[in-house]
Amino acid sequence: MTSATLSFGAAFAVYAASSYAVLQRVSDVVAQPYMDEIFHIPQAQRYCNGDFGVWDPKLTTPPGLYLLSMLPVHVQRRVVSGTTTSLCSVGYLRTTNWVLGMALFWVLADLVSRLHPKRPVVSAATTLSLALFPVSFFLQHLYYTDTGSLLFVLGSYALSLRNRHFSAAFMGFVSLWFRQTNAVWVAFVGFAAALRMVPEEVQLSGSVLVLGKWVVHRNVRGAIVWLLAPYLVVSGFFVAFVVVNQGIVLGDKSHHEAGLHVPQILYFFAYVVGSSMPLFAQMAGPLPWRSLVLALALGLTMTWAIGCCTIEHPFLLSDNRHYPFYVWKNVFRRHSLMRYLLLPLYGYAMTAVHHVLTAQTSMLWQLALLACTALVLVPSPLLEFRYFTVPYYLIRLHMRQPPRYTLAMEIMWFVMINSVTIWVFLYRPFTWESEPGFLQRFMW
Repeated sequence: MTSATLSFGAAFAVYAASSYAVLQRVSDVVAQPYMDEIFHIPQAQRYCNGDFGVWDPKLTTPPGLYLLSMLPVHVQRRVVSGTTTSLCSVGYLRTTNWVLGMALFWVLADLVSRLHPKRPVVSAATTLSLALFPVSFFLQHLYYTDTGSLLFVLGSYALSLRNRHFSAAFMGFVSLWFRQTNAVWVAFVGFAAALRMVPEEVQLSGSVLVLGKWVVHRNVRGAIVWLLAPYLVVSGFFVAFVVVNQGIVLGDKSHHEAGLHVPQILYFFAYVVGSSMPLFAQMAGPLPWRSLVLALALGLTMTWAIGCCTIEHPFLLSDNRHYPFYVWKNVFRRHSLMRYLLLPLYGYAMTAVHHVLTAQTSMLWQLALLACTALVLVPSPLLEFRYFTVPYYLIRLHMRQPPRYTLAMEIMWFVMINSVTIWVFLYRPFTWESEPGFLQRFMW
């Protein structure tokens, strides 16, 4: 066996064993559906029973997770007569989501190995760290659509890096069955694939005009269109869905109306730096003066964005089970000026992310990622950390590999956060006066 095989095998064994232990504790302590599971699990059980004609209007995402969960049940029914619907129990459904989390590890392993091929032991440790990222690690032990959504988006990106674009587009199409906004990430995967055809000097220019001139003068339009064709087909399906559905959201649209929530971009960059704080503390270092000038130039734009476009969604202010509630209550609502006092933090976070990505990505790649992140986040009036997951992973994957001790610090940082949040979720429930006797739990 090679050192890479042993390293990735050992990392997966640690990850799978720890994750399975968490899954068992969650099943023992929280045996009944919790939070959004009260919508997802009954719908999945209807599908297990072969009832495809009833849809809970409170579900606003497509049925990809339910369809995937029911497949083993229907196969087993054909093989073993008399199988009952108890196969679609809460525990079974959570386990299907957990299996997606195990598959996610190997997709991450493929991406890390392809983007950072020279240090296999460090790549294995990086994969473990990414798999332990707190928000995604937490949610893979419940029956949520986030794990499948992330798996198929990153799977699409991994296939595109192998130049298997039809397979990548199909994987992107599957991701739309978990979350509609993944259409934006399918477009990003296609653009990033086309960008790899462009010479480095054109990419480094960061100019769309220079890129356009290169495409025209080199007469590569046919090759680029052929490469993008499968991704354009997926985009066409998405547009058709929006037209037929009269909007992106399935079910009840009243609480999911689009807005202009520009500060979401600022929250996102602060979240990225805070999430991987050990890495940024070592890798960003003192920022070059050009980055600081950029931060100052962004200051006026950020001030305008906060003043005109900050949104307090009713769900954010009324549900004290989510951590963003406490961030908003104890930070942003502490004083009317607090949202402006955080401007230096936002400026540093944006320039730090740009700085650490510069060694591995071009300006055009970064601008595309920023544009796609904005398309996903800005229309959403609700601040929710799990909406940040896909762009966080794309940034973290493209950061240069850190020294081993820094990577070890990131892993310990994630383990600490996971240990605290999972322990609090399991063993520190509370009750609402409006629902006596029903335990509420803290979660992302």
